[in-house]
Amino acid sequence: MLRERKKTHRVPELNTTSTADISFMLLTFFLVTTSMETDRGITQQLPPMPQEKEQAVAEVKRRNVLLVALDDADRITCNGKEVSADGLKAKVMEFVDNESDSKDLPEKVWRDIPLLGRCAVTANHQIFIKADRASTYNAYFAVQQAVMAAYNALRDRLATRRFGHPYAECNDEEQQAVCEYYPLRLSEGDLEVEGGGK
Repeated sequence: MLRERKKTHRVPELNTTSTADISFMLLTFFLVTTSMETDRGITQQLPPMPQEKEQAVAEVKRRNVLLVALDDADRITCNGKEVSADGLKAKVMEFVDNESDSKDLPEKVWRDIPLLGRCAVTANHQIFIKADRASTYNAYFAVQQAVMAAYNALRDRLATRRFGHPYAECNDEEQQAVCEYYPLRLSEGDLEVEGGGK
């Protein structure tokens, strides 16, 4: 008698060779299409760390210094008088420009600036920012923004007067000339003013 062969049903194996490829493609897709949220920050180069036992003390004339202070309650003062962020912008613009050549504002010196010619500029002015350790980052950021807004407004005004377009539309040579006319002079740290006082 012939034995009947029993048929065994074999389950076909699942082909998983392409699974790794699909996973890699999905991962790449999500990495490329996902946007990362970036933090706001201040684009400013910090001064190098001083050597041990060495203190850099700048000595400048009182009229050339604008002292901006931020206290622990986030109040902004400009040369001892309380101001808002908008008020600070106006004070910085008046200080840096010194259009009327006031004796209470930075002294003007004559410079030969390419494209602008011989100009009287406040090249020795200094904006000194002093922030209390307890002040918030947002308040410090607002102070920095107000100072930068003042410089940007002055540079835009000069570029429009001299070149017929705002600073952002100037070529490299024009931008360099405008920056020489209104140099950005910010500092933090110890400051010694001629005529006494810190």
